[in-house]
Amino acid sequence: MRCIIPAAGRGTRLRPHTNTKPKVLLSLGNKPIISYILDSVIEANINDIVLVVGHEKDQLIDYVNSNYGDSCKFSFVEQKTRKGLGHAIFSAAEYLNGEPVLIALGDSLYENSFSQILEKFNEFPDWMGAITVKSVQNPQAYGIVVTHENSNSVKALEEKPKNPTSSLAITGIYLIRNSQELKDALIELISSGQTSAGGEFQLTDALQIMVKKGLVLGTIDSGRWFDCGRKEALLAAHSYVLNKSGGSSIESELNNTIAISPISIQKDCRISNSIIGPYVSIDKGTVVDKSIISSSIIGCNSQIKNTSIHDSIIGDKVELIGRGYDMNIGDHSKVQLF
Repeated sequence: MRCIIPAAGRGTRLRPHTNTKPKVLLSLGNKPIISYILDSVIEANINDIVLVVGHEKDQLIDYVNSNYGDSCKFSFVEQKTRKGLGHAIFSAAEYLNGEPVLIALGDSLYENSFSQILEKFNEFPDWMGAITVKSVQNPQAYGIVVTHENSNSVKALEEKPKNPTSSLAITGIYLIRNSQELKDALIELISSGQTSAGGEFQLTDALQIMVKKGLVLGTIDSGRWFDCGRKEALLAAHSYVLNKSGGSSIESELNNTIAISPISIQKDCRISNSIIGPYVSIDKGTVVDKSIISSSIIGCNSQIKNTSIHDSIIGDKVELIGRGYDMNIGDHSKVQLF
């Protein structure tokens, strides 16, 4: 089985952080989002991985090659113009040549592992494919699935419907037994010019083409999932990751500082006269003094002094001096509050 990970987006809802790095390299517990996806792919015994890249692609390519190049075979496809998820997968059409494929969004985190989802999929050999879903209160914001009555097989799919007839949201993991069938549907979608939500080519619509052809697709509960495309969701995923780790990881000395678990502090940090936690990660080389920090992600080589912050994302090489609340500061920034 091959895995395709679309990771070309600009992450506009997470600016300014995504001005200088791809969204999938933003940190959760001092590890980039993409690393959690790759770890789960490898755990599922898949090592043939296609990354669809775009915004700040060189950073992403360097990261995966440096950290996973020894255990995976990577191929990279550039999506030069962002025209939707369907278009992103179509960009990798040369890798859809009949073998089974797992498609996993590069910016989402899942409670259930890919191994668990594959195991469930294999219980239904008559399915041509499967889509992970979860019931939500705002289905109009997602691609949605309507299932047959008293069944977990797909009756219809629609991307961000104004009047949804189902609360089952697509959570971003797709399994296809014969990838040629998906390729054919994508070719039909793109050649017809059929766009939907956002004026883009949606993978949901390609899957609907497959359903109309009589191919059976099933649904699998993804468990809890985090779409890390917004600050609030990124911080929620960050708290989840730190909770799941089962405790704190502190690799720097804390001087006259109270640490409230769970937290993660990398090497070469200088933390003094502060209260850190809960749900805080601080990347390497950062200095914190006379500050209170909770529920926040702090980048590397930053300075935070004489301030109190919570529910915040602070980038790399930031100087934050003074007093602030609910900050959202990108890389290479300097902020002084009086």
